[in-house]
Amino acid sequence: MGDSPGAPARGTSLDVVVERWASRTLGIVAALTLFAMMVLTFVDVWGRYLLRQPVFGGYEVTEFLMGVLIFSGLPILCAREGHVSIDVFDPLIPKRWRRPHLATVNLVSAVALGVLAWRMFIQAAELSRNHEVTMTLKIPHGPFALLFAVLSAAACLACLAVFWAYLRGARQPIEGESAT
Repeated sequence: MGDSPGAPARGTSLDVVVERWASRTLGIVAALTLFAMMVLTFVDVWGRYLLRQPVFGGYEVTEFLMGVLIFSGLPILCAREGHVSIDVFDPLIPKRWRRPHLATVNLVSAVALGVLAWRMFIQAAELSRNHEVTMTLKIPHGPFALLFAVLSAAACLACLAVFWAYLRGARQPIEGESAT
C-alpha cells in the first residue's frame, strides 16, 4: 500500500479503507497459513524420524495450505504492484509513457486473472458436482477451488483498481523504480 511503485495517497476514502481491511485480513490469513504449514512440516519430519510415523495425510493438507497461501497473497500483491518483473527495457521507456505502460501492465494482468478466475469457477463447479476428494483424508476439492477462484477474482479487481488509478492520475510511478 505505501511501499509500492505506484502507492496510493493515504486517506479515508472508501477504496483506501477497503484496501487496508482486505490487505490486513488476507495478510493475516497468509501468515496463519504459513505458520500452519511450518508446524505441520515440523511435526511431520519429527514424527517420521523419531516415531517412524509421519502425519497421516500431511502431504494433502500441505497441498491445500500452499494453495491458500498463494491465492490469499495474490490480491495483496496485485494491489501493491509487487509482481516479479523484468526491467531490462525500462530505461528505453520515456518518462511520459511510464504511467500508460503501468496501466497497460495492470490491465493485462487483470484480464489474465479474470480468465483464471472464470476457469477456476468452472473447475470448482465440476469438482463439486463430481464429489472429487483427496485420496487419503477425503477432503473435498470443490470448496478449495471455489476459494481460489474468489481470490483470483479479488486479484483481478485489485489490478483493475490500480489500472483505473493510473488512468485517472491518482497513482504515479515512483522515479527510479521499475516501470513494471
